[in-house]
Amino acid sequence: MKGLRWRYTRLPSQAEDDLSGKEGEEEEEEKEEAAPVPEDPVEPQLLSLHLPPRVTGHSWSLAFCTSRDGFSLRSLYRRMEGHSGPVLLVLRDQDGQMFGAFSSSALRLSKGFYGTGETFLFSFSPQLKVFKWTGNNSFFVKGDLDSLMMGSGSGQFGLWLDGDLYRGGSHPCATFNNEVLARQEQFCIMELEAWALS
Repeated sequence: MKGLRWRYTRLPSQAEDDLSGKEGEEEEEEKEEAAPVPEDPVEPQLLSLHLPPRVTGHSWSLAFCTSRDGFSLRSLYRRMEGHSGPVLLVLRDQDGQMFGAFSSSALRLSKGFYGTGETFLFSFSPQLKVFKWTGNNSFFVKGDLDSLMMGSGSGQFGLWLDGDLYRGGSHPCATFNNEVLARQEQFCIMELEAWALS
C-alpha cells in the first residue's frame, strides 16, 4: 500500500524509476516487500514523538492491511489475535486524507470500552495533529462485529469504522477533544493498515 508504510523513505532514484514505467513499478514492489514500512507523508520521526516511551526503540510489523487481507473488520480482529501490545491504525479516505489512531492495546471484540490514556487520535491535514486523552472519560476503544469505535462522548465517536471497513466517521468527542479527522464527518475508506509491535 503506497503512502501508509511506516519507515520506508522514497529515494530520488526511485521516483525517477516510477516515471519510466512498469520496470520501475516492479522494482518498487520488490523493495516494498523487502521493507514493508511506510513512506511519506507518515514520517516516523513526527509520530514517534507522541508515542509512549515504553514503545520507543521497538520495531513494528504490519499485522493487517486491506490490500492484502481484504476489507473486513472480522479479518482485522483475526489478524490481531496473538498480539497484546499497542497498535497503530492508519487510514486513507476517498479524499486522500490520512489519519488514524494509536491504541494502547490490540484491537479486539469487547463488551465495553478498553485501553488506557496512552491511546490517541491523529490526522495529517496536511500537518500532523495529535489528539491525546483529556481525562474527561475512559472511552478509548470498543470493538464489536459491526463496528470499531475509538473515543466517545455525547453519542459521538472520535473515530468509527463499519464492519466492512468501507465507511467510517469522525466527530469531536470528549475523550480526545479532537477535531474531525477527515475532511468530512462521514468518509469512505480507501486503504487501512494496522501495525503492531513485533
